[in-house]
Amino acid sequence: MTAVDLESLGLSAGVLQRFAEVRPPGSELARATCVARGFATVVSEAGEASVHVPKGLLRSIEQTPVTGDWLAVDTKKQAVVRVLPRSTAVVRGAAGRRDEPQVVAANVDWVFILMGLDGDFNLRRLERYLTIVADSGADVVVFLTKAGLVSEADQRVREVTAIVPGERVHAIDVISDIGAEVPRQYLGRGVSAALLGSSGVGKSTLANHLKHATVAKTAAVRERDDRGKHTTSRRELHVLEEGGVIIDTPGMRELSLWGDKDSLDISFPDVALLSLGCKFNDCRHGGEPGCAVAKALTMGTIDAARFASYQALLAEVLGQDSRRRPARTSERPSARPPRAKK
Repeated sequence: MTAVDLESLGLSAGVLQRFAEVRPPGSELARATCVARGFATVVSEAGEASVHVPKGLLRSIEQTPVTGDWLAVDTKKQAVVRVLPRSTAVVRGAAGRRDEPQVVAANVDWVFILMGLDGDFNLRRLERYLTIVADSGADVVVFLTKAGLVSEADQRVREVTAIVPGERVHAIDVISDIGAEVPRQYLGRGVSAALLGSSGVGKSTLANHLKHATVAKTAAVRERDDRGKHTTSRRELHVLEEGGVIIDTPGMRELSLWGDKDSLDISFPDVALLSLGCKFNDCRHGGEPGCAVAKALTMGTIDAARFASYQALLAEVLGQDSRRRPARTSERPSARPPRAKK
């Protein structure tokens, strides 16, 4: 087995400290590169291996392994013993009718949100992605893909930059060699990034480009709506030649939120800032007297469609909060802690 440099995969002093604090006897440190059907593919200093995930770990979100997790692995039993506390985690509401959280990616420094400049372009969906990622602890970059297929790429960049905190927005097309190397500016030895976006936006194409190899399947999008099929069926971590890793994820057709109003304040900083001028601290901007947001709408200083999106997301967050409140105890996931220092 080829020895692996774990520092290149994101191993830091913080991870080592967390491992030392909880290290079970006979265990070694490893990072999960893929988790599926009761098994996890992991990478340790000894190399790559497939290990069993005991059912007992599946009872809590904190101990259910996901791609990107740092794990304590029993070397004799070839099984996961413990999931180390996460420095960052992207969490959404589980697909379907289940009212529970699902960790999409763990221990990433960056989240690359991809949105196509073809029929996939949708500012309201982007706001939902931004809200999901808002309290993950990771930093966000938006890549507007397929820039070679449109003429209004610069205008789209300006539209997205107006709503993205930090203004990290880039139009790229790795096939047409437009901004193809820009994503590498955010990567490097020890850096981890997760790719999020709808099916067909080019996540797998970007993963192959960054890896300098075909590590993910790609497929053409439908002509009627420029949407694609799920070419990536599970979350997989890929190690880059230059050091660092990327986590490719399947397209998310359901974007259920799992957070609170604080995540909206992060993804809608313009509304949050205006809210400071409202007469009432708990103003929901729905007709209350002295509402600074309502005044801004009247004056045209805030986009009506953007505010409607904020209201819809706020209603979803408050509705989920009211349903969960009676049972919310220790089951509330600790998957979104403050970002740990490396």
